[in-house]
Amino acid sequence: MGVIMRTVELQVPSPAAPSRLDQFVAANLHGVSRRRVKAFIDAEGVRVNGRIERRAGRKLTPGELVAVTFRPSQLADPAPLEGDAVLARGDGWWALRKPAGVPTHRSSEEGVGAVELARAVVDGAADVHAAHRLDRETSGVLLLASGAARASLSKAFEDRAVSKRYLAIVSPSPGGREAGSGVLDTDDSKGRPMRSRYEVLRRSADGSRAELAVWPEQGRTHQIRIQLSRAGWPIVGDLDYGRPVAGGAPRMALHCHTLAWEGHSVTCPVGDRWEELLNGSAAASPQPQATPQAVVKTSVKRGRRKQLVVSKATARVMGGGHPWVIPDRDTGSLKKLRAGEVVDLVDPGQRFVAMAVVDPRARICARMVSRRQLETLDVVGWIARVERSIARRQGLLDDPATTAMRLVHGEVDGLPGLWVDMWGDCIVVTRLARCCRAFTSSLYDVLAERFEGAPVYEKDHMSDLRADGGAGGETLEGRWIRAPTAEHPAAAGTWTVLEAGASFEVQPTAGLTTGFYPDQRRNRRLLDERVAGRDGLVAANLFAHTGAFSISLARAGVASVYTVDLSPMYLKWYRRNLALNGLSEVDHPSVAADSLVWLEAAPPLDIVILDPPSFSKGRRRGRGWNAQRDYVALVAAAGRTLKPGGMLLCCHNLRRSKKGWLRGQIDKGLALAERPLVECVSAGPAPDFPTLRGFPEGHTFRGLLVTVA
Repeated sequence: MGVIMRTVELQVPSPAAPSRLDQFVAANLHGVSRRRVKAFIDAEGVRVNGRIERRAGRKLTPGELVAVTFRPSQLADPAPLEGDAVLARGDGWWALRKPAGVPTHRSSEEGVGAVELARAVVDGAADVHAAHRLDRETSGVLLLASGAARASLSKAFEDRAVSKRYLAIVSPSPGGREAGSGVLDTDDSKGRPMRSRYEVLRRSADGSRAELAVWPEQGRTHQIRIQLSRAGWPIVGDLDYGRPVAGGAPRMALHCHTLAWEGHSVTCPVGDRWEELLNGSAAASPQPQATPQAVVKTSVKRGRRKQLVVSKATARVMGGGHPWVIPDRDTGSLKKLRAGEVVDLVDPGQRFVAMAVVDPRARICARMVSRRQLETLDVVGWIARVERSIARRQGLLDDPATTAMRLVHGEVDGLPGLWVDMWGDCIVVTRLARCCRAFTSSLYDVLAERFEGAPVYEKDHMSDLRADGGAGGETLEGRWIRAPTAEHPAAAGTWTVLEAGASFEVQPTAGLTTGFYPDQRRNRRLLDERVAGRDGLVAANLFAHTGAFSISLARAGVASVYTVDLSPMYLKWYRRNLALNGLSEVDHPSVAADSLVWLEAAPPLDIVILDPPSFSKGRRRGRGWNAQRDYVALVAAAGRTLKPGGMLLCCHNLRRSKKGWLRGQIDKGLALAERPLVECVSAGPAPDFPTLRGFPEGHTFRGLLVTVA
């Protein structure tokens, strides 16, 4: 068999950015480094305007045609899937987070596709197959299945019983009558109809690109790519149906955001580089140059936006992904800045670092809002960010069985210092910093339009009330932005929400303690799936709070769950949750005890849940609980109670723990208990609580699920 070659033709855009040949090819040919491009050039595989080009540094001009011939195997090898690549799982099926650049199926005996990569992270996936197909450069939800589930899902796709929602970034941006939403009706190359609905979600800062939500009604090959291209809005980074854009693109900007079928709905958040796809590469826009004069350590006016000088160390940390500025001796003056003002952060050499909103009086004096130097960030921009954040949760919002979720998660959603949570039909906004004054009014405009009539409560959490061990209480100052009617349950401060059909009593306006943690939704589902069909299981939920894990396990069929907590108030709350779900305390008893003490005489257990606070006061030997000090002992005590094949869910919310701290505590504890570990899988927050690389403070908790021999 001959060697398979591929040729990609790239027309140089205007402006030609980057203009150097090797940089231009690397910026547009996804997964190829400049070193590999140089190898293509040396092998006479690159032509400009039809002629072989041997100069890597050749300057290109707009309109020239660059053709690159290469073997597909010369692209970068797909990276292994991360431990949190499984978005959801059911009876015989798994929903995978497929990265861009990974084919659904391997194309040769040596190649690797998403199916092969999944077997490293999916438990029981030896005979797993893809139920549908995503293009190599398309990211998002990919459904895998085995056995009867595979046949059922494949038929659902054939019958068009699967609702599909994609996100795409296009250039140029739709205009005129097509500016808001519409329908694309065309035929494919075989004359078969193709129909897709679309909606413009937001536009880039310069208006040249737009993010669209697209709902294809058929499953034709490359349907969305073809239809958007024919409409005159090709997808950014689409090498087959589109055109290169200034600055290039790190990938094709098409993402399978949500799949829904037969009562199931799975949503996959976009990746870290999605913003770059919308607003363009830094290579496409000129960078500020260092000025020869001495830099004055102050906030200075430059054009319409002020600057704040940050130290080299801060610039380096922010370059690694951390979005916060904590003042040090090299930080410029904050005296002339007001809370919520948008500024440019620059290093001592006047090089642009990021855009940020400031909070001059706070320990965290500035929080990043963009790594790019946008021309403006006004009301329209803030509204677009709020709408995009809510759109990411649309799959959850469409699920009537779950009514508690996070709509905005601070820095990760581009709205720093702000949480927005949905509790049934009531919305609670938590302000973590005064910098969110920049976009609070925009937020309330969107909420009023998107959730018409829903009560909205705002509370302030500007400082950690537990930092001194709880002194001063756990009450947060709050106010109604849109008050509920007298008949609404929220008027009394206590009402009920749903998760996977289970009912939970909550008090979201009371203070720090709401009574329920939606961020653990993924782990409750993970455990439910692991216990399904198994009889006679016994579980213990330690530091149980109001018993959400206990309720979930009991509903999943666990025979007996011990709910252990020192607080009589929380245990009383748990018993109310039992009653809401028609469960008996005889089978699922509450235990008022110190968790470590209770474990000393605990019965043999199949499942133990450890989700302790970082620290708390307690009666045990007068020392209370301290996670840094006591976690190993807790794991050891739990490990001794586990039956062979038993599971241990370990979580923590320590802010300053090093990477790998939890796994280290588990390994030490199980070694003390002499229980070999046979499996360890990631057990992180639910997808509506996304995380940001380089920003550990953005994690609501960290978790691992381990199985012992």
